[in-house]
Amino acid sequence: MKHLPKKIFLTILLFLITGAHALSGQRSLKNLEDLDNPDIRIGVLIATWQETYARERFPRAGILPLANTTDLLSLLRNGDCDVVFLARPACIYILEEARDLTFLDQWVAPTSVSAGFPLNDTLFLPRFNEFLEQIRDQGIVKQMEERWLEKTGNTMPYFPESTHSKEVLRIGTTCMDVPFTFYQKNEPAGFDIEMSRRFAAWLGRRPVFVISDFTGMLAGMSTGKMDMMVNYIMVTPERSKKYSFSETYLNTYSSMITLRSRLEQGVAVDKPKQGIRERFHNNLILDKRYLLLWDGLKTTLLIAVLSSLGGTLTGAIVCTLRMSRRKTMRWLASGYISLFRGIPQVVLLMLMYYVVFASTRMSGVTVSVITFSLIFGAYVSEMFRSAIQSVPRGQTEAGIALGFSKISTFFHIVLPQALKHVYPIYKGELIALTKLTSIVGYIAVQDLTKASDLIRSRTFDAFFPLIVISVIYFFISWGLARLLDAALPTSIRHS
Repeated sequence: MKHLPKKIFLTILLFLITGAHALSGQRSLKNLEDLDNPDIRIGVLIATWQETYARERFPRAGILPLANTTDLLSLLRNGDCDVVFLARPACIYILEEARDLTFLDQWVAPTSVSAGFPLNDTLFLPRFNEFLEQIRDQGIVKQMEERWLEKTGNTMPYFPESTHSKEVLRIGTTCMDVPFTFYQKNEPAGFDIEMSRRFAAWLGRRPVFVISDFTGMLAGMSTGKMDMMVNYIMVTPERSKKYSFSETYLNTYSSMITLRSRLEQGVAVDKPKQGIRERFHNNLILDKRYLLLWDGLKTTLLIAVLSSLGGTLTGAIVCTLRMSRRKTMRWLASGYISLFRGIPQVVLLMLMYYVVFASTRMSGVTVSVITFSLIFGAYVSEMFRSAIQSVPRGQTEAGIALGFSKISTFFHIVLPQALKHVYPIYKGELIALTKLTSIVGYIAVQDLTKASDLIRSRTFDAFFPLIVISVIYFFISWGLARLLDAALPTSIRHS
């Protein structure tokens, strides 16, 4: 008891210190000069020009790079960052829907936007510069700026396109950056999308959009998966070493936005609460966004089912090699298992797409099925081996003594017993494989998770699309498990 006052004093002192630090991190902001402070955190999109600029302009501030704008806005509202640094046209769209946010500075830095091409490209880059000069002279670029950058709510205009041409133009983009590239009525739209579609029409080619996150887009361009990339791209010395860039087709600014309550003499404005019905309409019904989820669901199911079948077959083959009497076969099987179980799945997926199959025109879905089959096979093979070895050897000897061949003994005596042991574990791995498919967005595959990201990037609703796909993933996993139950005999399911 004699140490109680001392403990109380230390607790109060710790509380005051912590509270003072929290208050210092939430002090009012006047202008950009307040940002060069160790207590300030600036949110930026990862691997963008804004990230580089923020690190150089505000060296003492903490820089928080994230993959999409919606997550940055969530950080800002939760108090985990103080300002967000984005393109000014994007900020205009954001502030139209977010009354609790405002500009700290609209004109932080001028930015010049170009289209990217493979290094030393001589096929499309000169043609794009020629095309750009023509549409400038015709006043089309000015019309596009008025349509997409000076006001919101516009849609893609009509112009003749080569929709049935056998020759294609593969265009890399994210479709997550309003108003430059985003989804509208289940189709890519925006300033950059219109620019690239007009270019494809000018070439007489059919546009094919390769949609991934920004880093995946850069990797895809490096490995020849795309002919060009458009996504509010600014030229930097580092990027110029790896890619070729067109002449500037847009000059604009980047801006800082923050909470209204953070401005000096600012007035806090609560974000209007949306009901479930309104959020359901905005995220799923408006612009037919449910079609994005439907397409993503079909892709997820296709990858999950084919990967489980391919992985099971692969696992059976590897298990056979692992139990072979030949040392070389056992060594190869062990090496395969160690390799595919030892590398993180997302890293392995990207290596397969951007390195192993980089020189092929194989689609992201096909590469995903191959990769997940190999990964699933590595885990399943060890399950099969353990289950087979758990059957007493006397069972095999008894079968042979009764006149069965070794193969007949395995299929009629050993395998049914092994299946009873492996079934619960196999079903768990099947569910894990289904959830694993959520990483295919890294290689430009539009699955359920990627579809939810596309919706979030347009509605700026951080949680509702994630809740929706969580429910869908649950029913997919539950449904696949029930199908597996129905396909197996009752004696195995209830063993």
